[in-house]
Amino acid sequence: MLSLHSQKFKYLSIFLFFVFTLCISLHHLKIEYNMKTGFLTTEEITCSSVVSTSDFCTTTLENQLSRTSENLEIIENNVQFKNAVFYCINDDKTLYKYDAEERIAPASLTKILTACVAYYYIESSKKFTVGTELNLIKPHSSLCLINKGHILTLKDLVIGLLVASGNDAAYTIAVNTSKTLTGNKNMSDTQAVSFFVELMNSFASNIGMRNSHFTNPDGWDDDNQYTTVDDLLILSKYFLSIDELSEIVSLKNKYVVFASGQNITWENSNQLLNSNSNYYNKYAVGMKTGTTEKAGNCLIAVFNKNDKKYIGIVCGCATTNDRYASMNNLFKRYVK
Repeated sequence: MLSLHSQKFKYLSIFLFFVFTLCISLHHLKIEYNMKTGFLTTEEITCSSVVSTSDFCTTTLENQLSRTSENLEIIENNVQFKNAVFYCINDDKTLYKYDAEERIAPASLTKILTACVAYYYIESSKKFTVGTELNLIKPHSSLCLINKGHILTLKDLVIGLLVASGNDAAYTIAVNTSKTLTGNKNMSDTQAVSFFVELMNSFASNIGMRNSHFTNPDGWDDDNQYTTVDDLLILSKYFLSIDELSEIVSLKNKYVVFASGQNITWENSNQLLNSNSNYYNKYAVGMKTGTTEKAGNCLIAVFNKNDKKYIGIVCGCATTNDRYASMNNLFKRYVK
């Protein structure tokens, strides 16, 4: 006959065995359920063992799944870029954002800032003479084909800068703006560009571009020249507040007669404006393209539809076609 102590031990052993068996069953049941639903992750297993943090863990997992589905959605809709934002000016609302805080090379989108700085300090009717600053242009640059001795108004130079994306115009604007502001006609071209770049960085900071730095006026790749899509949005909003600049970027092409008598027709590189392009968008009203090795293919676009204005920015696209296809996909998705 078992003693009272032995009976207690027997019953305790049976109880502990039952609890152990139940725990094992529940553990297998949870793993089996998770494998069926496809949500078995190391993080989820860790969360399940800490009851007090279950809400935090569930939120974290949901965020991970949301990011994954978002990436798949981008691929499925052929929206291929590294950084992007889509914004409604009228509602002051960001409709879409993707890695907009990451530092990126600005490429020729830099020229938007170059134009803003020049227009801030100089009257658009001011005449500038093209000079030796053309020697600063890097090989294989995009050009608007101005030559030494040509005389153009600032407005015409900005048309060459933004419509034809002329690096030559960028340097002529930078050097002449600096010499005009300082009153030093003997300033070297390099000194003049450095002075203008200081103006660019000061101006960018003043309008709220906190994560940008510029080293040249044309957007040529430089390790110390960078921006973010968020900052480009700030710049774009300022740019559009200047009616004459907004009008310039809406031009599909422009026939210009220089103050010195020469003439030229500049074609806009923005295919959203070209009615013969596969990427033509009748609601597009301008802005700027940019392409360098570091930046990839970039595009800022502005749209008007149903009395609302939108700004779209895509950067880091693999091909020039990708930037237009991506932008049109964002437009179709967020503009009704």
